[in-house]
Amino acid sequence: MRQIPNYLDDPQQLLFWEFDEFILLSIMFAIGIMADHLGMLLAAGLFLVKIYKKFKDRQSNGFLIHALYWNAGINAKDKFPTSIPLPFIRFFH
Repeated sequence: MRQIPNYLDDPQQLLFWEFDEFILLSIMFAIGIMADHLGMLLAAGLFLVKIYKKFKDRQSNGFLIHALYWNAGINAKDKFPTSIPLPFIRFFH
């Protein structure tokens, strides 16, 4: 069971889960409604949230954001170069 957040920087919580865990559960809930297998996919969603929570507790804060940044190519400057030249860099690509 999670504790009540004490600081403003603590992750947001909805019911018993943090926000990212709740999003995972709600995605599985929505897929279960669309596939007409709500009970099975809701149980799978709770199992995935449990596994995700264990994985997240072993990593440092912000690990998922950093993993998405490096692996998914979010803000990849080699793919999407900036149009504004930086003033302290003497060469341009």
